[in-house]
Amino acid sequence: MNNTFVHPIDSDSIFQCATLWKSKIELYNGVEIPLRQIEETPLMTTARKYELYSHEFRQNSYAVFGQMRANDPVFQQMGLDGTTQIWFITRYAEVQQVLLDDEHFVRDSGLVYNAEEREKIFGKADQFLDSMLNNHMLNKDGENHRRLRSLVGKAFTPKVIQNMRPRIEMIAGELLDRVQGNGKMELISDFAFPLPITVIAELLGIPIHNQNQFRIWSNAFVRPAISEEEQQAAFLLLQEFAAYMQKLVADRRLHPRDDLLSGLIHVEEAGDRLNESELFSMLSLLIVAGHETTVSLIGNAVLALLQNPEVREKIMMNPNLIPSAVEEFLRYDSPVERPLTRIVKEDITLGGFQLKRGDLIIPIIGSANRDGAQFPTADVLDIHRKPNSHIAFGKGAHYCLGAPLARLEGEIALRVLFERIPDLTLDIAPEELEWRDVPTFRSLVQLPVKWTPR
Repeated sequence: MNNTFVHPIDSDSIFQCATLWKSKIELYNGVEIPLRQIEETPLMTTARKYELYSHEFRQNSYAVFGQMRANDPVFQQMGLDGTTQIWFITRYAEVQQVLLDDEHFVRDSGLVYNAEEREKIFGKADQFLDSMLNNHMLNKDGENHRRLRSLVGKAFTPKVIQNMRPRIEMIAGELLDRVQGNGKMELISDFAFPLPITVIAELLGIPIHNQNQFRIWSNAFVRPAISEEEQQAAFLLLQEFAAYMQKLVADRRLHPRDDLLSGLIHVEEAGDRLNESELFSMLSLLIVAGHETTVSLIGNAVLALLQNPEVREKIMMNPNLIPSAVEEFLRYDSPVERPLTRIVKEDITLGGFQLKRGDLIIPIIGSANRDGAQFPTADVLDIHRKPNSHIAFGKGAHYCLGAPLARLEGEIALRVLFERIPDLTLDIAPEELEWRDVPTFRSLVQLPVKWTPR
């Protein structure tokens, strides 16, 4: 490819799964890596002690994480590119330490390298896409992060989100109206995806006549692009998405409405406003982050209930248990498996290992939430678990801003689904279920279900 740009979403964390190789750089975990490193080490011939990217791993991830917690809780091995050394952290204690310590573990590579070092190591990024998609709060630390978060945070307070309950319930009901007479559906495409994408689109004030196009764009953000053809396709899709946002913002400037997008354009906090780059980057972040986690949450939770009928019976008999059940679903099969990849800013000891300035580090939330040292009977789905100190939405400065919305969507989706279709069952053999090849999210490709039409 002739163009280079910094991809806004990383390859091994929430917004870190699109590994796009460019003519000069690869963005891996939000950190660009010279392409020459990749070309010299073919992916197929590279061995890792723990294979964390294969189909076999995705079918058996929690057993692998259990081995890592027991034997190598802080472990450095090659990442997806087959060359770059990355620390993988799997125990709850160390994962929490990384998430909370934003002095030693940072997102912004500019805090670790100066401009000259960055250009020497990473090359130059495509300025257009970099400014359109990458300049958001997930890639910032310290005061820069707090500033951007404060400018959008008011739209996601628990009170604001709770006021959305009636509309979310209506959307869930309308989605089931379309399929209830059929006696079957593919739950991800027919319910788990359209519910949160409709909610975030309405919140932002974005028309989504073609929901599938948003799904294609989102997938370009979060799915690793390995071959030259995949890289080119992803690059073109992101250009297309950026052009769409430009047109959308230009129209809203001329015709403001009572929606979040208009609010972002005119938002002001203590005299501060989003600049053009921050506006477009924040919009892209909200569109993608605003639905991907909830799609995974709903799909994983429904699967867990279908595989644990005694738990399902409890919440059907007492729907008031659903909010606490959602917390357990978040822990038991965390929708975000690997959160924001950090860069070590200063040398530090973690779990008895010495990490050096510039090292890459991935704390694995999905493993931490199954750590028996923190959660008794961690591999058991227990909707009465108390305390339930899961870290499914992260912790510390980068705690998920949309957590209240994701929780509400998950609660409503499960309640409405099982009220309307109490005899829901799998329409596929459990061993035939497949998980998306996206390192960030623990997310099903499809979830076919069936019931008796009424």
